[in-house]
Amino acid sequence: MKGRIVVVKEYGKPFEIQEYDVPEPQPGAVLLRMTQAGICGSDLHTWRGDQTQEHNPLPETGRVMGHEGTGVIEHLGDGVTSDYWGTDVKEGDRVVYAAVFPCYHCHMCLRGNTNWCANRQYPAAGNWPYFTGTYGDFLYLPPRHPFFRVPDELPDSILGPVNCAMGTVTTGLERAGMAHGQSVVIMGAGGLGIHATAMAKERGADRVIVLDRLENRLALAEEFGADDTINIEEFNTPETRVRRVRELTRGRGADVVMELVGRADLLKEGIDMLSNGGTFVEIGDIVRGQEVSIDPSKLLQGKNIVGSLMYRPSLLPELLDFLVRNQENLPFHKLVSHTFPLADVNEAFTAAEWSQRQTEITRAMLVP
Repeated sequence: MKGRIVVVKEYGKPFEIQEYDVPEPQPGAVLLRMTQAGICGSDLHTWRGDQTQEHNPLPETGRVMGHEGTGVIEHLGDGVTSDYWGTDVKEGDRVVYAAVFPCYHCHMCLRGNTNWCANRQYPAAGNWPYFTGTYGDFLYLPPRHPFFRVPDELPDSILGPVNCAMGTVTTGLERAGMAHGQSVVIMGAGGLGIHATAMAKERGADRVIVLDRLENRLALAEEFGADDTINIEEFNTPETRVRRVRELTRGRGADVVMELVGRADLLKEGIDMLSNGGTFVEIGDIVRGQEVSIDPSKLLQGKNIVGSLMYRPSLLPELLDFLVRNQENLPFHKLVSHTFPLADVNEAFTAAEWSQRQTEITRAMLVP
């Protein structure tokens, strides 16, 4: 049996679809048949050409694409009878899995911070077991890789973003030490920003303010609990946006500002939005080589800057429980606004592009 994967051979160029033999899982491994794979902002950076060979070189054979998504168990390797929460599993069960594939041997992994793995490698195309990204018909989970069975109550349509967007922003809020009654500014209302809105309100935020320039995304943020939205085409300078945030926070500024867009200059703007003692959380700036100048004296009154990348796998069952509790209260079914066949991957990325243009898409999914 053969299956397809999506490969980037050159930044800013169309992706290629390649076929490989589907492997049998080793003892302890699991082979998934993919059902949804999300087009994340980090993937758009690759497709758009923001990444460069200098800072993030591609292997000669290309890199396998995709990290966000969900699937069903196609084959269980010998010895696998339960997920990593101890729930019995069988072929055909739906699962979510950790999106980071760490080494488990470095000092970060040994401390449990597998999301900060010092030896993390991005999968090269053509190397066994071939199916190492979510943009494909299958995904191979090696031995020891955490996965969790999806509760029966949850519909397929809301599962795709759990293992990237939802986990990433939840960890970002934890890194900020967000507390009950605080104010949170969220820069960007895509898949990450919408989930961040929901999780900030879940954790007791008194006021959540969301910035974007797409009205459809801002409207959805309000449905997920945003108290205020700021369209950056109306407030079209950093000064006007900072002034508006301060107006909405009784002149104090925000306790937490989250950058989910991937623009380095937003660090400077976000620091000005913070109250004394507030925390700026950098998540979106994955493109290496960007630089921004800041005035360090602005940090002296207790302002903090923290980076946050992905999450610990133990967070995933907590997120599934959150969805079970809240699927009737929040419109999670609206988050995945569009689906595309895997064969139309390049057309899907063209439609999902938001930089310098309008798009109806909040989160797009590739469906093999």
